[in-house]
Amino acid sequence: MSQAILLVDDNDINRRLVRHILADEFPEVYEAVNGLECLSQLTKYAVDLVLLDLNMPEKSGFEVLEELPTLSLTRTPTVIVLSADNDPETISRAFHLGAADYVSTPFNRDELLARVRTHLAMHNREQYLEQRVDERTRELQAMNARLQEATAQLIQAEKMVSLGQLAAGVAHEINNPVGYINSNLDTLHAYLGDLWRLVESYEALESELPDSELLRDLRLLKQRLDLPYLREDCSHIIDESRQGVAHVKQIVSDLKGFAHPEQKAWQEVDLHQLLRSSLNIVSNELKYKCEVVLNLGELVPIQCIGPQISQVLLNLLVNAGQSMADFGRIEVRSGVEDAGDYVWLSIEDNGKGMALDVQRKIFDPFFTTKPVGEGTGLGLSVSYGIIQMHRGEIQVQSTPGCGSCFTLRLPVIQPNLPSASPLN
Repeated sequence: MSQAILLVDDNDINRRLVRHILADEFPEVYEAVNGLECLSQLTKYAVDLVLLDLNMPEKSGFEVLEELPTLSLTRTPTVIVLSADNDPETISRAFHLGAADYVSTPFNRDELLARVRTHLAMHNREQYLEQRVDERTRELQAMNARLQEATAQLIQAEKMVSLGQLAAGVAHEINNPVGYINSNLDTLHAYLGDLWRLVESYEALESELPDSELLRDLRLLKQRLDLPYLREDCSHIIDESRQGVAHVKQIVSDLKGFAHPEQKAWQEVDLHQLLRSSLNIVSNELKYKCEVVLNLGELVPIQCIGPQISQVLLNLLVNAGQSMADFGRIEVRSGVEDAGDYVWLSIEDNGKGMALDVQRKIFDPFFTTKPVGEGTGLGLSVSYGIIQMHRGEIQVQSTPGCGSCFTLRLPVIQPNLPSASPLN
């Protein structure tokens, strides 16, 4: 490897002599006639070694040694002083200011070459070690960053485990009051039916009663209460309450299914049902951010591990919702391909989209563009692993500022299913 030397001396004869000595072995030699020019040359060229005279006009060699550490150089050179000054104080000062060696003139040719070779070799070794330290530092920093990301992901995963257990417990506790509310609504509906039949019987007798002040008061009360409206509205209230209870029961059922991802039984599952269950779980997350449009085709049941596919759908839906800066739109489509051997389902949003470099990393373990704690914490890398385990594919198409589309492609039949996980 060629190494550059800068020869600094205000004496032309001395420069020619030293250049002649170095010429055969070190062809890349620059020259400077004073300290000011020396500093300028150092900022212009990558120099490994400086042969520096001390007594020069404009800037002395001592001033060069003092200013050298302040320069922003890509390569810090080694300095050998070449001087006729043999005063011990001068030599001591030169070493104190950072000179690596001191050669008194007149000098021996072979001695000068030996010292130049030695210091260049040491400088080369020093540069190599500095480069290796920089490389190792960058590697350690990158490893530390990955470790921090992994730690954050593991913490979040632990939170999700605890949340799943909590969700399962809460869902179980909600089931009990929902059950007796539903039962009470049925009983109330039956009681109201009996009461309305009783009222109708009284109304039938009303025309046969003699006119009296009591009868007139009764008719005014009936008019003020608006019995026909009460009868109709009570029926609507009970019907709406029943629908609300049914919706709560469905959400609880979906939440319990999602909260038990350890279920690993292969089943024949309706992918659309998994989608609707996932939409029920995230409905509160999405309803203020976007509208969800379903354009679903006709699908046959597929062999899969239901809770795991639900986990993927949930993650994609939440990610789509979080990509919306303003109120947006999510469109879900589905269909079959390859003569019915595969089904596909796509989730497309009109959010902020992703740059190409982000798209290349989104399925990498621990890669995320979201703050820790935001979203479900499941990760696209987990989703990718689930789909791969199902012998399927997950693909993404995205344009910054226009949105993203994730497409799942899954086989209808899983060949060679593990005997420990039979279809239910």
